[in-house]
Order: sequence, then C-alpha cells, then structure tokens
Amino acid sequence: MIEIFRKLTKNRPYYYQKRAMELMEKNISLIVRAPTGSGKTEIALIPFICGINDYLPPQLIYSLPTRTLVESIGERAVKYASFKKLRVAIHHGKKATSSLFEEDIIVTTIDQTAGAYLSVPLSMPKRWGNIFVGGVASALTVFDEVHTLHPEKGLQTAIAIAMQSAKLGFPSLIMSATLPDVFIESMKERIEKNGGRVEIIDVEDESEIKSRKNRKVELINRTNEELTADAIKKEAESKPKLAVVVNTVERAQKLYLELKEKVNCPVILLHSRFLEEDRSSKEKAIEDVFGKNGGGEGIVISTQVIEVGMDISSPVVLSEVAPIDALIQRAGRCARWGGKGEFHVFGLPKDVRNPYAPYLKELVESTISEINRRDNFTLDWQTEVELVNKILSGYFEYFLDSSFFWTRLGELSKAVYEGSKPIVEQNVREVFSCDVTLHENPESLNPEDVLTLPRIRIDAWVLRGKFKKLMELDAKIYKLTENPILDDYESKYVLKPVEDSEDIIPFELYVLGGVCYSPELGLVFDKYAPNAIKSFEPVERINNAERKIEFRIERETWVEHARKTLHVLDCYLIPRYHYAIEKFAEHFGYDFDEFADLIRCITSLHDLGKLNIYWQEKVGWNGKEPLAHSDSDVGGLPPHATVSARSLQPYLENLFDDEGLFKAFYLAIAHHHAPWAREYRKYKLISNFYEFVKKVWDVPKDLIIDHDSSGKLDFTYLDLIDENEAYRLYGLLSKLIRISDRLATGGVGYESLFST
Repeated sequence: MIEIFRKLTKNRPYYYQKRAMELMEKNISLIVRAPTGSGKTEIALIPFICGINDYLPPQLIYSLPTRTLVESIGERAVKYASFKKLRVAIHHGKKATSSLFEEDIIVTTIDQTAGAYLSVPLSMPKRWGNIFVGGVASALTVFDEVHTLHPEKGLQTAIAIAMQSAKLGFPSLIMSATLPDVFIESMKERIEKNGGRVEIIDVEDESEIKSRKNRKVELINRTNEELTADAIKKEAESKPKLAVVVNTVERAQKLYLELKEKVNCPVILLHSRFLEEDRSSKEKAIEDVFGKNGGGEGIVISTQVIEVGMDISSPVVLSEVAPIDALIQRAGRCARWGGKGEFHVFGLPKDVRNPYAPYLKELVESTISEINRRDNFTLDWQTEVELVNKILSGYFEYFLDSSFFWTRLGELSKAVYEGSKPIVEQNVREVFSCDVTLHENPESLNPEDVLTLPRIRIDAWVLRGKFKKLMELDAKIYKLTENPILDDYESKYVLKPVEDSEDIIPFELYVLGGVCYSPELGLVFDKYAPNAIKSFEPVERINNAERKIEFRIERETWVEHARKTLHVLDCYLIPRYHYAIEKFAEHFGYDFDEFADLIRCITSLHDLGKLNIYWQEKVGWNGKEPLAHSDSDVGGLPPHATVSARSLQPYLENLFDDEGLFKAFYLAIAHHHAPWAREYRKYKLISNFYEFVKKVWDVPKDLIIDHDSSGKLDFTYLDLIDENEAYRLYGLLSKLIRISDRLATGGVGYESLFST
C-alpha cells in the first residue's frame, strides 16, 4: 500500500497517514483530525483502491458538505482510481451522474448520501430507493470536513450511519481539522458501545507535513477595526495578491463595488448567489491568480464559499471575525504551500442590524475574547487545536446529550416513512434553501416553462427577510406549486403570488420580478446593478432521473429468465459484493456459501408471481412453456413481485428463525420493482407451476401458496427501520436482485449499467 501511495502521490506517506492505512487494513473505523492541506483525502482513497473487496468493502461513498468540494475531491478520485481502472461518479444536485449508486467510488454531498441511505434518493426516482440503500449499507463511508455540518443535524446523521456501519464490519472515516477533543471522544465511545471498532488519528508533529513544515502564519489582531475598502486598498498597495473574506453576501457585494473604483488591479467577487456557469468562471479566474500554478496579481473578495474546496493560497488574508473553526479554515488559504503569511482578523460592522450573522453571537464573541487575550500570535497546528478546544468544547458538549442523537434517528425514520426529500434535507442542513429565478413579468409565464429557467439557491430565511424590501421595490414574488386539480385540461403546476413573508418556505421554487442579476455581482435585491439581467432565458434541463434506458426485450420463457438472472448474480454480483455478503453472513451467524445460497434462492424465484395464470394469459401464453417476457408490447400486466413474495412466504418462514432476516429476504422479493409496494391482487398459479419451479430451485410444493384473494403484505420495509441490520441487508438484497434482473432482461453485460 505504501508503494502504491508513493506511486500515485509522488510522496512518502506521513506518519499519521501510514498509521491510518495500517488500521484500515485491519478493518478499523477512524476519526481523523489533521490540518488543512495535509492529505486526509489520500488516507481514504488509496487504501480503498488497494483493498477493494478484499479487506475493505466493494464501494467507497465519500461524502462532503459542498458541491465545490465534491468536484475537487472527485477529480482527485478519478486520477487515483485510474490505477486500477475503477469507476468514479461525481454526484450532486446539479450533476446527478450515478443513476444506481453502483460505481466503485462515489463522491457526493452529505445530503445525497443521507437520502440514499433513507431510500429517498434526492436526484433519482423513489422507485429506485432500495438500490441506493444497498449502496450506502455495504460501502466504506467517508464523511469529510464534518466541522461544517451542524452538530445537531448533519453531524449526528453522519455519526448514525458510521456507527451502524462499524457494527456490521463496514468501516467508516470521519475527518475534520477543527473538532474539539470532547466531541471526538464522544463519537469514539458511541461507536464502540454499538459494537464497532474505531481509533482516533491525530496529527502530533506538524513539521512532518510538507506544506506546513516551513509555513508560518501570523494572526494579526485587528478586531477593533472594521474591514473597509480603504483598509483593503492600503494592504493591496504593497501586496500583489490579496484574499478578503467577509461573512455575508451583501457585505461582499458592497466592498467589491467600493473597492474596484479605488484600485488598478483585477478584483474578483465570489459568493453563493451566482449562476453555476458564472461561479465556475470566477473560480477559474481565482485559480489563475491564486492557484498553485497561478501568476499575476489580483484581489478576491469572498464569503464562506472560499473556506473549503478551493486549493488556493494568498500571502495575506483579510477576514472578518467569525467562530474559530471558520477562521482556521480561512487561514488555511494563507501561505497554504509554505512560507510566511499574514492572517488579519477584523471586527464586525456596526451599521447593520445583526453584525454576527450568519453565526451565533456567543461563538463569535468567545473567539474575539480569546484573540484579544493572545493578541498577535503564530497560528500553528498546536495553537489551532488549543483554540478549538477552548472556544468550541462547551458548544459541542451541549450536543453530546443523547437526546439529540435519538431525536435525529427518529427524524431519519420519519423521512423513510414519509418518503420525504425535504425531511432528508432538514436532517442534514442547518441552512434550509430554496431556489429562485428571475422574470420581469411572471404572470406571462406558462408554469411549466418556469422549470426551464436558470436557478440560484438561497437560504429561505434570507429570502423571507428580504420580503419587506422587495415590497418596497414593488417587486413581484410567485411560488411554483403543484396543481392540486389534475386533469387533461390543467397544468401540472401553478404560479401562486406570495403575499406574506410566511409563505416563503424551504425547498420551493420562487420567481422574482423587479430585481436583477449581474454576472459581476450575482443576485442583487435591487432594480439596478452593472449589466443587470431582469429575466433569465430558458435553458435545456437534462433530468438525469428520467433518462430512458434502452432494453432489448426478447421473448423468453420463465425458466430461461430465472436461469439467466441467476447466472448474472453468480458471474457479476456475488463476486463484486463478496465482502459485503460475507459481513452480513457473519453477523447473522452463517458461513459465506450458505448465505450466498440463500441469495441465489430468492434471485432464482424472484419472478414466481409471473406463473400467475392471469399474468400468463395477458402476456400471450400458449399454454405450454410459461413466459417471463413477451416480444410484443403488452400493457396492463398485473403486478407480480408482491405475488412472488406472498407465494413464497411459508417457504421463507421455514428457512429463517430470525424475524428480521426473514423480513429482509421476503421484502427484497416483493420490492424488486417498487420499494413501496404493499398490495397483491387475486392470483392463481398455473396448474403445472411446480414442474417449472423445480427446474430452477428445489422448493417443497406444500410451502408455496398457489392461490389467494387480493390482500396486503403482512408488513413493508418501513417495519425494518428499527431493525437496522435487517434494513441494511434488505437494501443489499434488493440491489442484488434488481440489478441481476435488469441485466438478465436487457443488458449485454455488467458494463451496460453504466451506459446511460
């Protein structure tokens, strides 16, 4: 592993990286605290590439807080994964590239991981939900930059997934630069109490890290000054490169407008309220100056978006004061690759209603007090850890109360029960966002056309706070809502005027008329801005979730399809998921071959419900060999998956003493087309059904229910939520059956999964 590390990175591993890789080779979960730019990503990716499906799981799901980070880490993953020709998906809300969460490495946002785990994939149809569960449930899960997650929401969700993974022998990595000792120790204790193995990896010798060895960053205390355009101009007179970080978009825009008239060098503004293409071009321009191979001069004015995900460096960084963890991340952009740097921390403006926004007043004031106590000082790794422990321990300790954790688990269960994407987001994000688009005359729009307009994501509470100002500007606000009355003459959506600030809620799409957008400034809550755009033009939106998948459906008998599905399972899926199957077998007290045979059994019989005489008559059966597929377009076939489960219920009950295990296998059959299916219709198996079943699997005839009136399954997968191991197994089994069935039906091999 060390040799491969050196080959891929062109460097020797640091001591902490080597120690981490040794522990991963032993299948031990890790909590890693290391400085920014110290190579945390490599200790996740390289051991996985070396140990995939051997001493580590068959997939890696790498979760990050922002899309920018996903793109950045994703590029690195592609580079390393090419060593073994592994597939990588870079997957987030704007680029949902993984249709089945089946790639070897998936780099994604934390909300996408949570949605997948809860059977509510955020960027794909819910009908594929249990396939996504199977991905997260049997993967090596990595949660990076977790300090950016809210300790009551996203951080608790990450711990819950990691804790349950570790219990089953699927290791997890939780990584950060700025978590206090008290929270790290609590995470370790919680995971170990649940039966997992976990170790803490902490960098003790900063000097071994190449980028930090000769780096000396001085924190300059200027908290008694306000960060103004004149202060920036004065610093810029002797500095060819200067990075400025403020806490709100409005202050960034104001500083930019004031500063660009005072200096002769290029000034670039970056924040979260730009269209995707404009933000990308600005990030490229920033990298051209501040990147590793950058040159020239310039000033970048940014908000928190610069804290993580951008590999840039400035010899001097000017920042408004913020909680210590945010300041440390900002300081990570100062002399990032070594040398001397200055990190100036300014006070907050006095002419705004809430100068502390978007942070907690208590954390900002505690940070100011500690900076004032120390005054100017070197911001090395040891000092960063001391500051984090001193300032943040009390804050994080509050969230160690187990009631927060169990509340989060309850909310996660609620997300599954309701199949609700907004509830998933609410369990991960501190900021509840909505989308906005612009049009001068919203009343003239066809509601369906609103979906084709470019969108900007914004904090819903910020938009609500702007309501009064928008009314003063005589702006118009409309919300796109689903039409409750649907028929052939009605639109699927309606545009509804927003008449009160309380009508603005998260996860909705709003059309604003009377404000403007500037590629230079971003979204501006005003009528005027440089090169103002009042209405967005429609763009072609590619909905990844609705992409058509071409299958070559050919006429085949029931026996042929059953055997073909089993062949796919044996050749592709069981080898690919060998590690995962082995871990579940160990947990439930089986040896591998015995457990794999149970999976082969339900895969062979997953379509037993197609031997229903009503199904066969509809598909064009000639009374001889029953069919699995017809070569003609047959519509209105009765559902067969739930009938398969109902028919096999006595047999499965006879196989398993463990109720959770029985439910997982039973529901995997019932849900191999739709994870929410619960009902089965009246059915009767063809008179000689057993003749064909015996050709596929040896099942006692008296343990098959060959006819029944319509009814409901005894339970659904929602009944598995409180039985985590069975729920995870259900996800893996569902994935194995559904993908085997899909490939046997229309694929030409495993490669066809990635052809869309």
